[in-house]
Amino acid sequence: MSEDGSGSSPRPDAAADTTPTDSHTAISVSLSVWHPNCWVIELTERLDVGLVGYGTRTRADGRTTTLYTLYADTVEEIRSAIEEIRAHPQVYTVSEVNQPHRRESMSTPGNATKGLLVDHDGTTQISDEFLSRGFVHAEPVDGYDGREYWTLLTNHDRDTLRTLLDEIRTTVGAEITVLSITDATWGSGLGGLPLHRLTRRQHEVFRLARREGYYATPRRVSADALAEELGVSTSTIHEHLQKVEAKLLGFHE
Repeated sequence: MSEDGSGSSPRPDAAADTTPTDSHTAISVSLSVWHPNCWVIELTERLDVGLVGYGTRTRADGRTTTLYTLYADTVEEIRSAIEEIRAHPQVYTVSEVNQPHRRESMSTPGNATKGLLVDHDGTTQISDEFLSRGFVHAEPVDGYDGREYWTLLTNHDRDTLRTLLDEIRTTVGAEITVLSITDATWGSGLGGLPLHRLTRRQHEVFRLARREGYYATPRRVSADALAEELGVSTSTIHEHLQKVEAKLLGFHE
């Protein structure tokens, strides 16, 4: 499959050299990923929920344990999704983490989240395909609407990066769309941000704003352009982003 996910690429005759090259600046790459037989992709395509995963690595026994934030529009959807996760054949145990549902009105869309520690089948995950090729997590992996959204860092040059992504596409039958490739910036990841504070809609707006360069210097996209893409008014975008920034900086209610 090509870099934009629209075509196919043959697997290289020999495995690519995955040793990072000497480079002055690391690369940050944002990806939209689909891969087969993944319970997160399957459930988020079927249910109106999202799952933010905080890194995973498969153990020798083929199992892995991952911390997730499950988010949805209502508490009822959260409860139903937890039952669906527990019942999935690739999931072995699910423990709820002491992260209470939002204190705001539960009838407000997007106000429901729950922390989950999930022991599951690591052989169906794609994480090791990236990590074994010299990529590292820059942000938690966000799964919603049947896709996973990854932001990774690497010392590979851009040509090698594209070769490795083609290799992963072919090896596991993945669909990988490159959303952006930029020079990495220290502190640009979301690992330390409390994303569980955001409503689902705020989460969507914030991800789009970051991906399109709203917070870049110089700014690469305007609030008007974000509003047009989401089909809302510019004032609505400003309102969402102001609430996002307040919550992530600790000034939420």
